[in-house]
Amino acid sequence: MKVGHALMALGLGLGLCAVMAWADPNSCRERYEQLRPLALRMPWMEFDQSDKGWRSLQDCGVEAALLIDQYAARVEDVTRRLRWHQAQLLAMAGHADAAIRSALASRNPPEIEGNSAFRWNPYADATIAFLRKDRKEIEVQRDLLRLAVVEHPENRNNLAVLDRLADCFDKSYKQAYVCETNSP
Repeated sequence: MKVGHALMALGLGLGLCAVMAWADPNSCRERYEQLRPLALRMPWMEFDQSDKGWRSLQDCGVEAALLIDQYAARVEDVTRRLRWHQAQLLAMAGHADAAIRSALASRNPPEIEGNSAFRWNPYADATIAFLRKDRKEIEVQRDLLRLAVVEHPENRNNLAVLDRLADCFDKSYKQAYVCETNSP
């Protein structure tokens, strides 16, 4: 693991520990403790895409985010993708600052973003802007993604999410992510 990534993981980990201290004690912690040893040994696809990994804790957003943090510290080549899921879980749980840190860690470096029809960074940046309650920046990033819709099918899906975030700007991330939109 590179030094920069180790420091980022430490910062995210410390932030998540602080967030977990505020969580109500319930079965989420027990489920996390039971799943953790097995999940940390899973292949990435199973951990990220199946109901056996972090998704089995999806209703326990903070615990799922902590599990992702621990897994990402071990599997560097998929860290950005996992950090995004972590950001979403934290945002859904109402922990905007921790979600922003994870979302920033999910951004593609310029050499990847510039050579792909899939435009990840405008989607991530608009989501960060939503969490910061920066309406102007959401619109800037949404316009960038709108220009790329014809280049890759996922750009359209992500634009639909940004439309919901923009149209439901005054709601929580959890509410805005699924709200009905007035956008075309």
